[in-house]
Formats: sequence, C-alpha cells, structure tokens
Amino acid sequence: MGKVLIIKNNNSDERIHRYAMESYEQGKKCYYNSVDGTLNEQALMELKKNFEGSGIVLMITYENSDLRKIKDVFIGDEAYINYKNSIEYIMRVYLKKTCHERVIASIIDKIDLDIDADFGYGQYVIMNDMESLFYELRERIIANKQEKTYDISEKEEKLEEKYGLSVLAQKDEQSVRIYPSDSVGKDRTEFQRDRERVVNCKAFRRLVDKAQIFGSEKGDYYRTRMTHSLEVNQIAKAIAYALKLNLDLTEAIALGHDLGHTPFGHQGERTLDEILCGKIDVGINATQKMFEKRCFGGFKHNYQSAKILTEIEEKYKEYPGLNVSVQVVEGVLKHTKLKPGKIDLSDFLSKEYLDKICISNEKVQVCSSLEGQVVAIADEIAQRGHDVDDALTSGVMTIDEFKDRLKIDKCRELFDRINKEINDIETSERLIIDKKELKISRIVSVIINYFIQKTIEYSLTLVSEYEELGRISLDNTKVMVRFPDDVERVNGYLEQVVQKKVICNNEVARADYNASMIVQNLFAKYYKNPRLLHSGTVHKIFLETLKHKNREVSNSAIYLSDGSIELVNKEIEEITSKPLNEKLVLEYLKDGDNSCAEKDIVIFEKRRILVRAITDYIAGMTDGYALEEYEKLR
Repeated sequence: MGKVLIIKNNNSDERIHRYAMESYEQGKKCYYNSVDGTLNEQALMELKKNFEGSGIVLMITYENSDLRKIKDVFIGDEAYINYKNSIEYIMRVYLKKTCHERVIASIIDKIDLDIDADFGYGQYVIMNDMESLFYELRERIIANKQEKTYDISEKEEKLEEKYGLSVLAQKDEQSVRIYPSDSVGKDRTEFQRDRERVVNCKAFRRLVDKAQIFGSEKGDYYRTRMTHSLEVNQIAKAIAYALKLNLDLTEAIALGHDLGHTPFGHQGERTLDEILCGKIDVGINATQKMFEKRCFGGFKHNYQSAKILTEIEEKYKEYPGLNVSVQVVEGVLKHTKLKPGKIDLSDFLSKEYLDKICISNEKVQVCSSLEGQVVAIADEIAQRGHDVDDALTSGVMTIDEFKDRLKIDKCRELFDRINKEINDIETSERLIIDKKELKISRIVSVIINYFIQKTIEYSLTLVSEYEELGRISLDNTKVMVRFPDDVERVNGYLEQVVQKKVICNNEVARADYNASMIVQNLFAKYYKNPRLLHSGTVHKIFLETLKHKNREVSNSAIYLSDGSIELVNKEIEEITSKPLNEKLVLEYLKDGDNSCAEKDIVIFEKRRILVRAITDYIAGMTDGYALEEYEKLR
C-alpha cells in the first residue's frame, strides 16, 4: 500500500514554496532538502527505512508562525527519499485556501492532523499510511494529469470475403476503436470481441430483470429486455445472413442495443427525461428557463446504451468502457430515433467518439453500417411480434378481434397468411394440448416471418443498386435496409392496434403510474441526500468532479461519504439547495467557457454532476432492485 509524506512548511524559507510551485506549473521534478545535522534530517533518515519505492507528498504551507492559518496545499507524486535524504517529487495539484478552504479542511480532517502536535520538535516531515488518504490524494492527482492519446495502427487485411461477405458488409480491418485493443491472438475477429464484451458486461446481465411492457409480477412468460434483445438478435442475423453482411457485428449491436433501458420499461425512461427537463419536480434547484434550456441534459435509452459501452462499464485499467468498435457504438445509438436539440450527445459520448460518428441535421439519423440498419429494423419487427403476442396471451385482445382488425386492404396478405395458419390448426389431425396457445404462437411467427421476408426482398434490390459504391464508410447516409412502402404502412397500423389495446390498457396504465412514482421518489431521496446512493456512485461523483475540465470545479471536489459530517453536510446543502444566478448559468452554457471561476458556475457544475450520476444509477437498476430501494427509503 502506498504511503504519504506530509511536509509542513512555515513559509519562512520561500524557496520551498517556490520549488513546489515550479514543479506544479512546469511538471518537473523538484526537491525538498533538509539541512545537514538537523533533527529534521534525522527524522527523514528514520522515515527512509520504512518508505520503499515511491509514494505521494502532501505539502501544507501555513502563514508564518500561526499553525492555524493554512495558506495552501500541494499534492505530488513520484515522491521518494533519495540517498541524500532529500524528498524528490512532482507536484500535480495546487489548492489555495482562498478558493478551496473546504477541500483543504476535508483533507486535514480525514487524517485528523494537528500540525502543532503531530510533528516532533524540529521535525517538518511525517509519514502517513492511511489507505483512504492515499487513494483520495492519488485520485486528485490522476484527475489533474492529461489524458493519454492512443495511436491505433492499421489492421491487417482479413479474408472474410472467402466466406461470401457482400462488398458493402463491414470487414474486420474496417473496425475502428478509440483505444488500442488487447492482444488475444488471431483466432477471433474484431467484431467477435465486441460481441463477447457486450455479453459479458454487467448491464447485459441486468436485462433479465427489466420489463418490456408488463411487469415481472405477470409471470415468467412475459418478455423482459433480455428476451427482447435475444429476439432482435435472432431476427437481425436472419436478415444479415440473407444480405451477406457481417454476422458478428450484427450480433454485437443487437445484443447491446437496449443496455441503457431503465427499470419498468419505457415509463422509467420517460420519467427520467421529464425530471431532467423540469416537467416533474423532485427538488432540483433550478429555474424554469434553466430546465427549458436542458441545463441538466435529457435521457433516452439508446443514448444511455452508448454511454454504458463507452464509459459506465469498467473492463480495463487504462481506459473507461468496454472499448467496443465505433461501429457497434453507432449501431446501438442509432437503432432508434435521436432527439437533436433536446438531448445533448456530449452528455453521453466523449469527443473521441463524437468525432467518428456522423450526426447530421436530419431528423432521421441513418446508421452508416448496413449491420446497424439491420438491427434497427429487426428491433421494429421484434416489437410488432411480441407486442401482439403479449396482447393475445394476456387476453386484452382475442384472436378473432385481432383477425378482424386485419380485414383491410393494406393488411390483406398478412391476414391471408394468418388465416391459413389458424385453419390448418383447426383441421390438423394431431392431438393438440392447447389450440389457443398454438394459434398465438403461429400468429406471431407469421408476423415476424412476413416482415423479415419483405425486408430481405426489398433490401436486396437496394443493396444491388449501391454495390458499385464499394466499402461502406462511417459517413454513409444511404438507407439500404428497410421495409417497402406498403409494408411500412402495415407496420405502422399494427403498432397503432397494439397502442390502443395494450399500451393504453388500464392495467399497464396502473403499472406505468406506479413505476413513475417509484422513479420520482428514488430520485428525490437521492438528490436530497446523496449519501443514500450506492458507495460506487458516490465515488463516481467525486471522480467526475475531479476530472472536470474546469479546474476550479476539479479542485473543489469533496468526497461525500468520507470525511467530517459537518463538512459533507455543508457541501451537500450547497450543491443541492443554493439558488444560482440564472443569467450567469445560461450565458455560461451558451459560451461553453470551461475556465469560468464564478462560484455559481462551480456549484452548478457540481449539481449537474450529481444529477447525471443519480440518473445513471437509477437507469442501471433492475425492476427488483428499484422496488427494493424504494421500500428501504420509504
């Protein structure tokens, strides 16, 4: 475990402070020297015996002889005691009492340091091996260091063409990653790695307890986000195979497309977005204009899915996220409609990804890869099939009623196919245990096969027209996988039927109301007292504050679950309750000035970090966990 060297500097020798400042400003190595033969040198010699390797240095400068008046604090790393009994260091963080009094007080409080009593007579350096202190200082240092940049080398040409891939399919060497990929041999393709990373992540496992429409109390038969994702995967692979597209990429997008869904289906998603735009009041201190300008952002599950893949999930020590290819992130993001102007993509994706993904000014955002286009339409097909399944199985619609709804010209072909299946079951000589269940199963199968067949037939003609374009790049905006117009009208009509009978059903309406109340209640409780959040989320708030581009925000970070109750309570009260200057905040959001040091801006940014962290935490909950938390906090 790392150790911390604490230096008290009474400012009588200005060189000590000047060297520390030079090290901080220039990022260079400097030294803290002790006069030969002094008690301080003897203390350093003793400390050296127990100080192996490098650690962290914490230099506290106080005003002249008044130990109660701390002037500033430096935090540095690569610190060790050399053979000359000098401390070598590179200062990374500088905190002034005039700006960061509460942060300094929090650090001093954490180690319960008495500058007068804890240092021996004539001694100005002591060692501390408190684990919590070491890691907090280390995280502050990491936040102040520049982020790494990575050079992705050219990939070797693969031979997927041997397996009959279309010229428009994504090839292995076309995969784009923001960070270098780990070396795992040549037995897997790039997109196979993507698929495996999605399947093995925590967010994917949570889909098993996230409802589609009906809640889990309806029984195990009704679909969850997990079963829906598997159905989308199955449909997408069928289409991709017929179009000779990359099956591994298709699977990775399909299995990951709903990772960002909230508990309780779309109602949880809607509630979070309405909280963030001020339509639902949960106690967030902001003016109506600030909410109208989306100062806390927005929420939609496809945006959140992309954030999970690129930031929230942790798999590597070097960088955030799962490091899946940009093609997977784009496919997940664009599997459903974006909300340009209402939701800021920068709240969900880093600049590195935004620079790679083409976002046009059009309302309909086209996924550049055909594999992503396949998943988007597969999601539509799966929705039509299992929404009808849920409607017929639950009894909110009878089979005869559903058939009657299809007796219109645009649905004639689909009606004929369904009617034939039902007649075949009625005339079958096989002994059937439950004819109704079998009929529903065949109806759903006919619907899905109808849409798959029509999609493949029409898309093959579009693909053949564009094959001369050659490889598909990340800026492609041509739609080549879609329903023909007449089938699109059938899809829209079926969606309306389900909306009327299932989505607007009073049972679903009650479930949606209860879901909204649970999400609102959880958000309000967490906002009022962030210490109720999971320890990982509290730590995330601290790290997000430390990483903020505005250095005044970064330097004002307080760990909300580790420190003096009085200090933490003051910090929470300020972040959650202090009224802010509306005009100043709106101008700041418009200008995007990350160097603004105004107190209201610092508080606003910390408030925004808290709000987004609560959003991420609730969005990641399963239905069961959300209900459990709700009961605990009632």
